[in-house]
Amino acid sequence: MTEAAAQAPPIQLPCWWRDPDPVDGVTEIELPSKKYLRARWDADILDTDDKNINDTIIDHNDTFRVRFRVQLDGRLWTCICGNWCFDLCFLPICGGPGFCLYSVLPDDLKSKLRINDWKGCQTRCIYVYFDVPPGTIPVEYCGSLYEVGAKFELRCCGYCDDPDSQLAVAGHEDLEQYMFV
Repeated sequence: MTEAAAQAPPIQLPCWWRDPDPVDGVTEIELPSKKYLRARWDADILDTDDKNINDTIIDHNDTFRVRFRVQLDGRLWTCICGNWCFDLCFLPICGGPGFCLYSVLPDDLKSKLRINDWKGCQTRCIYVYFDVPPGTIPVEYCGSLYEVGAKFELRCCGYCDDPDSQLAVAGHEDLEQYMFV
């Protein structure tokens, strides 16, 4: 998918019928009404230089892709607006401090994890992806093994980093272990 397509996601559902997730499938977020509000969510780390899509060992000197997808079903979504906040959380196995991707990204890429002023009447297909530059993830001498989790939030009445904003919807997905060498 081109960068232009990522900026203008499709309005018609299903969102990614030509781009299924061969890695781990999607997660459904439990909401009060499955009939009028339904959300499916997916996050992936993709090793862009490896043909094996199931590979979870990424060279520290290589670029890797982060992909977040949310599909919102049900007519009430068209009446909702807010700010989407995405992140990956890394918990080291074998010691060391944990961190979130947002905190280690270069400043020019931090905005990729935020969609401000989203309106459900414009699209119910959220597609965020970008390449993480080499050397972004901290790596020890013999490599670092991380338990990785993805999270998202839809916030209203303020932006993602605003402590007074209101949380409308949140979800997470366990991405399992990744080793950076």
